[in-house]
Amino acid sequence: MLESIRKHSKLMQIVLFVLIFPSFVLFGIQGYSSFEGSADAAAKVGGQTISMQQLDAANRDEIARLQSMLGSAVDIKQLDTPEQKLRTLDGMIRQTLLQLEARREHLEVTDAQVQQAILQIPQIAALRKPDGSFDVQAYRSLIAAQGMNTAQFEAQVREQLILQQVLSGLAGSVIDSQALATAAAKAAAQQRVVRLALFKPADYTAQVQVTPQEVETFYKNNTARFQKPESADIQYVVLSAAEVAAGIKVTAEQAKAFYDANLSKFSTPAERRASHILIAVPTDATAAQQEQAKARAEAIAKQVKANPAEFPALARKDSQDPGSAEKGGDLGYFTADAMVKPFADAVFGMQKIGEIAGPIKTQFGYHIIELTGIKPGAQQPFDAVKASIEKQLQQEAAQKQMSADVEAFTNAVFEHPDSFQAVEDKLHLKVQSASNVTRTPQPAAPDAVSPLSSKAFLDALFAESSLRNKHNLQAIQIAPNVWASARVLSFSPAQTLPLAQVQTQARQMLVDQKAAELARKAGEQALKSPATLTFGAPQTINLTQPTPGVSPLIVSKAFGLSASKLPATAGVDLGAQGYAVLQLDKVIEGQAPAQLISAAANAEQQALTQGVMNAYIEALKKRFGVEILYKPRAEPAAAG
Repeated sequence: MLESIRKHSKLMQIVLFVLIFPSFVLFGIQGYSSFEGSADAAAKVGGQTISMQQLDAANRDEIARLQSMLGSAVDIKQLDTPEQKLRTLDGMIRQTLLQLEARREHLEVTDAQVQQAILQIPQIAALRKPDGSFDVQAYRSLIAAQGMNTAQFEAQVREQLILQQVLSGLAGSVIDSQALATAAAKAAAQQRVVRLALFKPADYTAQVQVTPQEVETFYKNNTARFQKPESADIQYVVLSAAEVAAGIKVTAEQAKAFYDANLSKFSTPAERRASHILIAVPTDATAAQQEQAKARAEAIAKQVKANPAEFPALARKDSQDPGSAEKGGDLGYFTADAMVKPFADAVFGMQKIGEIAGPIKTQFGYHIIELTGIKPGAQQPFDAVKASIEKQLQQEAAQKQMSADVEAFTNAVFEHPDSFQAVEDKLHLKVQSASNVTRTPQPAAPDAVSPLSSKAFLDALFAESSLRNKHNLQAIQIAPNVWASARVLSFSPAQTLPLAQVQTQARQMLVDQKAAELARKAGEQALKSPATLTFGAPQTINLTQPTPGVSPLIVSKAFGLSASKLPATAGVDLGAQGYAVLQLDKVIEGQAPAQLISAAANAEQQALTQGVMNAYIEALKKRFGVEILYKPRAEPAAAG
């Protein structure tokens, strides 16, 4: 379970405020206070400073969240923009304003409220043991996998609960509009039939001519697109329970002793198949009713014992068990513990298929039973399970050893910060090397855990103190039962690659840009006389389901057109994908189901709540004062 939880980059994303703030806000500004470095201010809010280092750290987290959400198809360079950084800063300012307002109102939450909120998080609630007690060690491991300790995590939950109090009155002040919701649902149920004339950049590439001077100008105006990220050459060591287990030898005698002591774990219980006819007896039946049911059961038993072939037909006719009567009384195969004891004793007491017993009295009534199948139990031989027993004993021994090894690992990397020799000597761990390591987590091999895939590990590695001192990192848990440390050998700051190195790439980017511009101009010209265009086949589109090969920009434009006079045409700038002229031929009205109206109402409520929230934040800005000092760097001027 902890392995699946580890894959979530930030546990706190599921706690509060997901719709109001970007994810980094869930950690609070204090979540970034541990980063050392420049004290340059990005903003000042009510006397408090948000440093550039805090902004950089928060922005990295937000970009990582967006990339995780949007998938690998999106280049991180498209997300790492000055505009995105300003959005991140805006969220941090909002967070700080709410914190200041909470202090002004002297809002507090109790330890019990914090504990209750934490236990409502599904991944943490799942840490309860079968006896109802809470697995504290698993909780600590789970939080450590997020790059925090429990005190930090609980402080952040407390902060969010306080902010929830600040915001609690806002949602209730919003009045939703059912009419708007109904209109939105109706639009969502509508379909529109369109035809497209596409102007693709690839069709215009041959017309593009670029000079070396133009390539140089493009390069200078887009240096951010030719950046080599900061990187480091490192050494690292990993302590894992899996490797500890691999070094533990389990003898055949130890495995056999475990097998002999746990024979029931390696056996398959016997099964029987039976059919029955039930004459039910209500729990409140009188003595006379019980005798009547018994007499009826005895009569049926006598009949089927005399003519067993009639059993299925009599079961369909007379059995009062609705689950099996229509199947001729068949109950399928079952083990002894699956049935009430009198029934099981009767079935497992019969030895021959076709044997009939009964009536048998249970709390349900009287049963006439026919044995129809036998599957004897089986004991797995030791040789068949030896390997799995050895692996289990290895893992159990490794878990016991890991506690001492983690302590030794932690102490060794801390007490000898300039080398991994001590940890290599004490724990016999292999010191590994990696070159050109960046802040971006790298995919690990299937079923493998690598520190280079851990965001918490990479954040610590690229912290200012780590880069400056080149000391061993404190031991970091990167996954359940996996710990790592690293030290920087050399560091290369981010740099713009020289034009000579990226000239081919820059030229192609410029050609693509100019081809897209030619496609756009051709499309705009064609839009002036749509009757001359050759449109493609009709396509039916809607607002709720994507249509393969149709850009969302086209869908949005099509649903923005008036349907009062058809056909209607419009142009759509598709950016790097060129240009499209669409022709709207038909509108198909749909019936908006209640579920869709409800969803639209929720969306409308959310939008209105966001509006109230924005107004509230503006009021707080006036109350406390906000000064934004971060200014995005201007693009380099064009050459020549």
